[in-house]
Amino acid sequence: MIEINDLEFSYGSRRVVKNLNLRIDAGETVMVTGPNATGKTTLLRLLAGVLRPHAGRIDYGLPPGVDPRSGIAYLPETLSIYESMSSREAAAFHAGFFDTAPADLSLAISAGVDPTTRIRDLSVGQRVLVHLSIVLSTEPRLVLIDEVLHSVDPFLRGLAFEKLIEVMDSCRPAILMVNLNFHEIENIVDRVVFLGAEGVRLDEGIERLKAGTRSVFMEAVPPECPVLVTQQLLGESRHIVYPYEPIPGQLPEECVHGMDLTEILTAFMGDEYSAS
Repeated sequence: MIEINDLEFSYGSRRVVKNLNLRIDAGETVMVTGPNATGKTTLLRLLAGVLRPHAGRIDYGLPPGVDPRSGIAYLPETLSIYESMSSREAAAFHAGFFDTAPADLSLAISAGVDPTTRIRDLSVGQRVLVHLSIVLSTEPRLVLIDEVLHSVDPFLRGLAFEKLIEVMDSCRPAILMVNLNFHEIENIVDRVVFLGAEGVRLDEGIERLKAGTRSVFMEAVPPECPVLVTQQLLGESRHIVYPYEPIPGQLPEECVHGMDLTEILTAFMGDEYSAS
């Protein structure tokens, strides 16, 4: 279990992470999403130990004196490490640093990677698979993946997810993924954390979120309905209601519709931008 308490971080005078509290259990996969500049990437950097918090603490659940970075696999949004090395050299260097066996590069090789080619000369997608193979080779307790997976083609992205699922099955790490492509990872994510301008706006299990959000097509809804946002679609009013509870006699069943994860989180995005 990893516990984040009252975490804060600023770039100069701009506070990005604000009084953030979060718990991630072993074996849990969490999608972190939200509008730009709300601290998603910064949160991953803080968890990875790349940045130090200005306030608050991160408890990795380890004995005193144990460096948590030895159990963290971090795939950042910019793949700048190992560029001057070949994939084989990078795997050996990483293994020597962490005192493990060199990473199995078969995943990258299946994507056309020559292990003797310098990483800087590979395509972005190939570099992603090389880096992913290397960072997952230590059987991590915590996996942190930024939006870099969106920069690769669907076939290579599928290979990356297969590798990730394999690790999920074998050593059950906690996983945090910054993601703006909701549909693609909906089936492997347990929970959504939505970061807004003021911090955690939403922290909800996927199934509970979908069960508790409805699209209501009516000219007006009862005032007790917690409307997230109202849209006009082809001259008809559409109200996104969260958290939704049936109101007998006031919300006809034919007016109430379920929503997929993309629709739900797009509505939260729209509400966040309209409030800024």
